[in-house]
Amino acid sequence: MGMRFLAMAAVGLLATGAAWAAEAPGQAGTDAQFFSELGYKDVATAADAARALAIFVSEGAETGADFDAARNYLQGKGLLTGWLKKAQPADALDKGHLASLVCRALGIKGGLWMRLFGPLPRLALRECVYLELMVRGAEYAHVTGGELVGAIDRADRFRLAQAGKAVPILEGRPSGAAEEQK
Repeated sequence: MGMRFLAMAAVGLLATGAAWAAEAPGQAGTDAQFFSELGYKDVATAADAARALAIFVSEGAETGADFDAARNYLQGKGLLTGWLKKAQPADALDKGHLASLVCRALGIKGGLWMRLFGPLPRLALRECVYLELMVRGAEYAHVTGGELVGAIDRADRFRLAQAGKAVPILEGRPSGAAEEQK
């Protein structure tokens, strides 16, 4: 009786997990949900980078939630070259390739070497660190979801500052913030 109950409970849990996975196939429905869930990922993927960059470039317009739709949008904008063009959706994103994508999206020309050779991952990462768009690290280090969200946020603020627009300042505490302990 006990083993039979455990087996039925395991099957029930697997069925529940399969139903949940069918509802959420790895991509959140709205852009806000996507960024909210992305912040908790240990390693960002090529699919995450493509969707986040498509949202950034389109300035919030819906571009599609799947990897192919995001890549097609970026291809139409002339930003899809190099690593992201060849990457599979589950490939891990590294700092150098993220920096290269950010430089292309913002039109950052960089210094002498970047002007000569283009936004190669190593050169682009140095430029993004100099402009305070990304944190320092090895170009081959994997990017967490939180780092990707932070880089997109700083890139958006950079774009607003370059356009001479006021950067929005959040007042109060963000929703879901932990209670202050006294």
